[in-house]
Amino acid sequence: MGKETKRYVGIICSLFMYFVYVILLTVRTKMLIGSYGSEVNAVFQTSSQIFTYLILFESGMSAAYQFKLYEPVNDKDMRKIAGLFNGLKKSMRKIAMRMTAVLLVIAVIYPFIMNRVSISFMKAGLILCLLGIRFVIPYFVSIANKTLLNVYDYKYVADNVDSLGYLAITAVEILAIRLLHWPVYGVLLIGCIGNIAIGLVYVFFIRKVCTGIQAGETVPDFEPEGMTKDILFHQITGLLNNNIDTIILSIVNIMLVTPYHAYYSTMYYFPQVINKINENYRTKIGMKIKQRDSGLYGYFQVLLAFHMVAAIISVAVFVSNINDFIVLWIGKEFLLSDCCVILLALYLMLRMTINIIFLVRDGAGLYKESKWFSFREGIVNLVLSVILVYFWGIEGILFATVFATYTMLLPGNARLAYNKVMGKRNTLWADYLVMIITAACLVWGFGGSAGEPGSVSWKILLLRLLGQAFVGTVIAVVVVAAVKWKYISKYLLNNKRK
Repeated sequence: MGKETKRYVGIICSLFMYFVYVILLTVRTKMLIGSYGSEVNAVFQTSSQIFTYLILFESGMSAAYQFKLYEPVNDKDMRKIAGLFNGLKKSMRKIAMRMTAVLLVIAVIYPFIMNRVSISFMKAGLILCLLGIRFVIPYFVSIANKTLLNVYDYKYVADNVDSLGYLAITAVEILAIRLLHWPVYGVLLIGCIGNIAIGLVYVFFIRKVCTGIQAGETVPDFEPEGMTKDILFHQITGLLNNNIDTIILSIVNIMLVTPYHAYYSTMYYFPQVINKINENYRTKIGMKIKQRDSGLYGYFQVLLAFHMVAAIISVAVFVSNINDFIVLWIGKEFLLSDCCVILLALYLMLRMTINIIFLVRDGAGLYKESKWFSFREGIVNLVLSVILVYFWGIEGILFATVFATYTMLLPGNARLAYNKVMGKRNTLWADYLVMIITAACLVWGFGGSAGEPGSVSWKILLLRLLGQAFVGTVIAVVVVAAVKWKYISKYLLNNKRK
């Protein structure tokens, strides 16, 4: 079986496991609310966003090392590869120690400012502490190995290890809640133990697929750390954009966290799936840029066409069915307004497509040139969120996110990718126009979210989803293929010749 075939099989397996994982997560959330209460679930969701900020200690270290590894891997310079790999491992261990110290401080301080209703200070603090430890463990045991697998174009291997591991962890957590009736602390310990086991699996794969670079005596190379100050800018603003909303809501009104997170997490599963596919091409695009491949732009347009099709289908299906899904999942009392659904759909469309822009930008190492776009986006999103949440609640938070990403983040990064890296005119605005119009027509054709939310059964909702996905796929493929046919036809012709 060739490398490309293995990649496709790996992607398919990873996606299948991810879909099962999403189902299990949905079940686990419902069980958390039913067994421990909505407030404990809110602490879970808020905690996960708080501890995501710990990646600021990593300051883009893995991304910097991955970029610096492209050249020695391309040149088969094993000594240089071993030095960079050892440097990355040592750096990650130092980072993990700093993270651990900070998470312990947060676990003590945050319960004081959190809008607690019935949950005790001690319980909230212990949940925060265990979630933080669970988050930090991969930095001790997994991240360096995953980075090396990615550079060697084994991203699909890492995805499958993660997917299988998280499936097992979540399944055991559900059993512990449902059958064993464990306290919430015991459930959290399952994740800690599971992450350690995943790290051991990565050690096995590194020894198997990346032979020849386990030179323990090689002097660690810390050269990539010089790039981290620019990557750190991107991480800070990315966190402000993706991980501030729940924290703000938990301080203003913690009871808004569960409905917000239910909609947001459901929406975010769509780009997560696409990103799992997308990341498998990060190394390929990086190598094309390093080699100054003339076919880069055509290859990029083919990948963008795939993202456009996925975005159109996802937005149409999401808008038409999200309210019914929420009612059937956790209850009618957690419904949000149509305005929230539209704002989430706009954000979904951006997240389904912007990662292909980031792949080109990152492959060229343009972290310094793009950091101010990310900085402005993060500041605007934070300021608007803090102001608007008091007037419009969740609608204000979502408006701030959509406004900041569409006006600050997307245009600048698109110009860099098109103009500076590929030497082409930026036509992304036209692609977004095509996606918005097509998705809107599909939603209208599907009848939007007509009818009383939750008036259908799970069976009817599933059949409707499948039917809409099929129709949406046919229409989206026809529309996007017509728009991108120049590049798609050339790509198919080149593959046929090969």
